[in-house]
Amino acid sequence: MQYNLLKIYKMTILLVIVTFMLISCENESTKSIIAEDDYVFELIDEWNGSCEKKQIIDVNLGHSAEKFVEAAHCQCLGFRPDSNTINMYTEKLRNLDYVRRIDIIHTLCQLINREDYELIYSDPWKSQIELRLEDDVVKKNDRDIGAVMMFFFNCPNGVNCGMDWANTHAPGMDVPVKLYGFGDKQEGLYDPKSNAGFWYRELLDAQYAGLDFLLLNTYGPDLDEGGFEMLELALDAIDDPIKLALFDDTWTWGEPWFGEFWEEVPNLAQTELCAQKLYNAKWKPFFEKVPEQVWYLYNFRPLIYFYNAGKLQPRNRAAGVIRRMKQLFVQDFEVEPFVVVDGAFFDDPEMKFVADGRFNWFTLNLPGNRSRYTMNGTTIDHSMVRWDALGRSNPGAIASESDLIKKGPEILSEVLQNSQDADILVIATWNDLGEGTGINRNYDYYYHGEWLKPNYFMDIIRASQLDL
Repeated sequence: MQYNLLKIYKMTILLVIVTFMLISCENESTKSIIAEDDYVFELIDEWNGSCEKKQIIDVNLGHSAEKFVEAAHCQCLGFRPDSNTINMYTEKLRNLDYVRRIDIIHTLCQLINREDYELIYSDPWKSQIELRLEDDVVKKNDRDIGAVMMFFFNCPNGVNCGMDWANTHAPGMDVPVKLYGFGDKQEGLYDPKSNAGFWYRELLDAQYAGLDFLLLNTYGPDLDEGGFEMLELALDAIDDPIKLALFDDTWTWGEPWFGEFWEEVPNLAQTELCAQKLYNAKWKPFFEKVPEQVWYLYNFRPLIYFYNAGKLQPRNRAAGVIRRMKQLFVQDFEVEPFVVVDGAFFDDPEMKFVADGRFNWFTLNLPGNRSRYTMNGTTIDHSMVRWDALGRSNPGAIASESDLIKKGPEILSEVLQNSQDADILVIATWNDLGEGTGINRNYDYYYHGEWLKPNYFMDIIRASQLDL
C-alpha cells in the first residue's frame, strides 16, 4: 500500500512537471506569435557607398543623421564633408523640427549654384509588412475616431502624385509594389482610380490603427472616375470593413478643369436651387455608391462633414440650404444624416439650429491644437496633427521656422489624451501627401535625426484606442 502511494506521488510530480513544460512551450509559441504581430519593420543596411557627385540624388540615403549628411554631400558636391560640416547639419536635423532632409540637399547644391539635379526617394525599409487588426482586439473607450481620407490623386506622376510634391511618400507612388497588389495583380500603384489594392490596403491599415471610420474627401468629379468601382471590389474582399462617411469638399465649385456643371458656383441665397444642385452633385450619388452596410452611423444616422473652401457664398445664408439638403436625404434614404458643418458657415446665425455638429479645419492655431464643439449633447473634436505643406505649395523651397512644420507625434499624442471624453474625434488627415498632414503608412517619416517606422503614427492611435 505504501509503495502504491509512493508510486502515485511520483507520477503526480511527473505529471506536474510535464504539464509545466507544456505550458512553457505554449507560452514560447505565444511569444513567437506576438513577436510576429508586433509588425517589426527593419531598415536596410546603412549606407556606406562610394563618394560620387550624382545628377539623380537620392534624398533617403543614410539612416543616421551623420550618414545622411555624408551621402548628401557626396551626391551634391562630389566629396566627403569635414567633421564641422557634419556636426552643423546633424545638429539642425536633430534639434530643429522644421529642417528636413530635402532642405539639406537643396542647401548643399546651392553652395555651388547647382540646378542640374533631380531627386528620388528610395524606401529605407527592407519590406512593407501587411498590417491587420487582430480578431480579438476590442476598444477601451467609447470615443469614435475617424480621419479624412484623400482619393483624388493619380499615381505615378499624375494629379498631386509627383514625388517632389510630397515630403513623405507612400509605397507605390512611383512604381508598382507588392503591398498594393490585388486579385490576379501581384503588384499595384498607390492609385485609387484604377487599383482596388489601394483601397484594400488603406482600409485594412486604418482598421489596424484603431480608426472607427474614414471620411472620404469627395470633390464631386471623382465620383465618376473609377474610384468607387475600385472601392467596391476592395470592400467585397474584406470580411468586416471599416465604416465610411462623406467629407463634402466644396473646393471644386468654380474651377475650370471639370466642366460647365462645376464651373457654375451655386448661390447659397437661392435656397432651393442651391440645395438641389449640391445634394445631387455629391450627397445622393455618394450614398448610392457606398454600400449601406459600411455607412458610418452616429446615433443611427449617416455622417456628413460639410467643408468650407471659400467657394460657396453668401455664407450667412447657408443654414436654409443645409436644412433642405437634409430633407432631400430623408426623402431618398429614409434617414436623416448627421451633418457636421465647417465653422465658417456659422456666419448664418440659424446654422446652430440646423447643424448637428461643428468643426474648424485648421487647428494648429487653436488652444490644444483642436477644435471642440458640443451641440445637442454631442461633443466633436477635430484636429490637424501634422503639417508640412511646402512639398506642394512651394516645390524645392527650404523650410523656415515660420512654416509651422509639425513632423513629430506630439500633437497627435496630446489630442488623443485630451479628447477621451469626446463622442467623436476626427483627424485631418489620414493620407494627404502634399500637405503633409497624413498619419497613414509612409516610408520616409524622418524626425530628430531618425527614421520613424511606416506605421509610427498608426501605432500611437492604436495604443490609445484599443485594448491590446
